[in-house]
Amino acid sequence: MLLNYLMFWLMCLEAMICLLLSLPFGKTGAQRIVQFLSCHLGGKNSIASNTANIILAVVVILFLSNAHTCASYYMSDAMLSDGMRIRLLTAQRDLYITGFSLFLFLLLRLVYHSIETNIRLDKSLQAMRKQAEGASAGFKSLLEEQEVAKVKIQKLTSLIKSDTSDQEKDSEVKPILERLLDENSTFQTQLQLVEKEREQLKRQVEILQKQANGQNSAFMQLLEEKTLLVTKDTEKKLSVKEETIRKQAKDLTTLEQERDALKSQIQDYDFMFAEARKKAE
Repeated sequence: MLLNYLMFWLMCLEAMICLLLSLPFGKTGAQRIVQFLSCHLGGKNSIASNTANIILAVVVILFLSNAHTCASYYMSDAMLSDGMRIRLLTAQRDLYITGFSLFLFLLLRLVYHSIETNIRLDKSLQAMRKQAEGASAGFKSLLEEQEVAKVKIQKLTSLIKSDTSDQEKDSEVKPILERLLDENSTFQTQLQLVEKEREQLKRQVEILQKQANGQNSAFMQLLEEKTLLVTKDTEKKLSVKEETIRKQAKDLTTLEQERDALKSQIQDYDFMFAEARKKAE
């Protein structure tokens, strides 16, 4: 009896949390709370995670026990007395309470993990943005160095053309000038390719940011839908929500893989830019 009473208040608490999350200011507040909890109480083997697992196990056991009690009464062919009917109604009530508590608990746990992953994705996107800005600054410096090299080459060509009397000197300088022109053309083509790849990286970063925002809005919409369906039958809805949860988890894993690939590409570009700068110097 005490456990069922606690399950009722747990269901009320979970419903209040869902209502608060569905409010306009609930998104930022939830992100701050999740960030604080993940920093101070996070971890797979932490006290908070173990407590949540124990509560989940207790709710599941109570739900199965109440379902078994209701099924045993329904399957009996004998006429039920007044006391048995009261027990059946009590078991049905406890079954509904534990079912709603279990559904809300799983939903809030999913929302917590999704907000935590969104926070990590936002941090990684900010870091990638900073790297892209540094890469663009490196591109600008390389372009400036290329312009300076062009000016120097033009001065060399003018000096070589003016000095027509000394043919031996001209024959020695021409191979050097041709080599400089070839290196300049190769650097220019490499810079053009790198600029195209930088634009592609920027587009991929924007796509990742849009996908993260879409995932966050989808989770908030899912919470709003749950607040409207608290008083209805939830057994069929639970299977549908679990399928959407699996799809969203797969999308999050693909986003993390794309993020790691982009990080490795940016590191390769930084290394290539450093080598190009050394060659230009």
